[in-house]
Amino acid sequence: MATEIKMPKLGMTMEEGKLLEWARKEKNLVKKGEVLLTIESDKVTFEVESPGDGLLLILVAGGEGIPVGEILAYLADSEEEYARIRSAGRAAAPAEPTGERAAPGLSPGAPAAREGAVRATPAAREAARQKGVDLSTIAGTGPQGRITREDVLAALEKGPIAVSPPARPTPAAACANAKGGRKELDREEPMSGMRTAISRNMMESLRNSAQMTAFSEWDVSELLRLRALINEGETRNGFKATVPGMMVALLARVLKEMPVFNASVEGGKVLYWRNVNIGVAVAVPEGLVVPVLHDADRMSLAEVHRGLADLVERARQKKLLPEEISGGTFTLTNLGSYGGEWETVIINPPEVAILGIGKASKKPVVDGDRIVVRKRMPVSLTVDHRLIDGETSGRFRRRMRELVENPGLLWDRTSP
Repeated sequence: MATEIKMPKLGMTMEEGKLLEWARKEKNLVKKGEVLLTIESDKVTFEVESPGDGLLLILVAGGEGIPVGEILAYLADSEEEYARIRSAGRAAAPAEPTGERAAPGLSPGAPAAREGAVRATPAAREAARQKGVDLSTIAGTGPQGRITREDVLAALEKGPIAVSPPARPTPAAACANAKGGRKELDREEPMSGMRTAISRNMMESLRNSAQMTAFSEWDVSELLRLRALINEGETRNGFKATVPGMMVALLARVLKEMPVFNASVEGGKVLYWRNVNIGVAVAVPEGLVVPVLHDADRMSLAEVHRGLADLVERARQKKLLPEEISGGTFTLTNLGSYGGEWETVIINPPEVAILGIGKASKKPVVDGDRIVVRKRMPVSLTVDHRLIDGETSGRFRRRMRELVENPGLLWDRTSP
């Protein structure tokens, strides 16, 4: 029996992905474990390995907006099976994939009864919108009867075709067209996949948790001095120390000491996680991605920095694996990387806390009867007030401040 190759789910919130390229060609004999194709989600680029052996029969050449679970190809067991599936119009899927569904009672390739039930690629929908074409009058030739852009263009070439009713002008368009108005629309563009995912996750975070942010300022003079000492021996040590890396190491210790910050609230229950998996927000051109350093509490300072450097580099190249952006229990975001100082940071669900560190700067500080210049770093800690109250948040910040201002305690496992 032929093996289905489907659009994989590369994360809890992924609904569709983009097929970038096939590593093998049509009717190639593929072996189990070989790289078969490359998929891009809103956060990662991922190479999909073949789940078995067989002759490759490609259904979808590539493109954006392919729903999770849609069949992309088959691996046929034999030449006969390959020919049978091919002769069936490449739509002999044993199960309806997730995503848009054909209207009940319609076979693949038949026009749908209404626009909302039509299965069509994003390119087909855009072409239909531009030409004013009613997609429900077009027979699709794509997988499972999906309408392609080529189907729309072919239908237009055949002659008159039903058109969709003109869409109502949007408020923005109305403003642009209103004479004497005070603003004119410059351009309109769709929100990117990554920005859509960020928007969805952040709105979910604010809707489903009671967020409270507390602000502090920590003296990082000693931490920066320690970083400079480590980096003097960078070649010998095998890593370059960074403020985020050192903060991850300190956080890993405090999260073990205060497990309520390493928890989640789900269905009226508090889930305490054994693993300390710290996500670190990384800015990329399309938005923000949060790779996760798993089991950070079991790592040495060198291992934390090497692991974090590798994740950040691959995040910027969009080459993270699905498991490297999931399973986080706490998040650190470096506001100082773009000059930020005091900001309200939003929890990354289903976590219950996030720490934002701002740009460190020189400030005058009273030391006894003297005024001295010290490096101070603004800090924002947002917690889910359903689980963590102000007193507990204060204890967390006080313990972190103690370690940041006395980083030598990080290696003193006997300290309170």
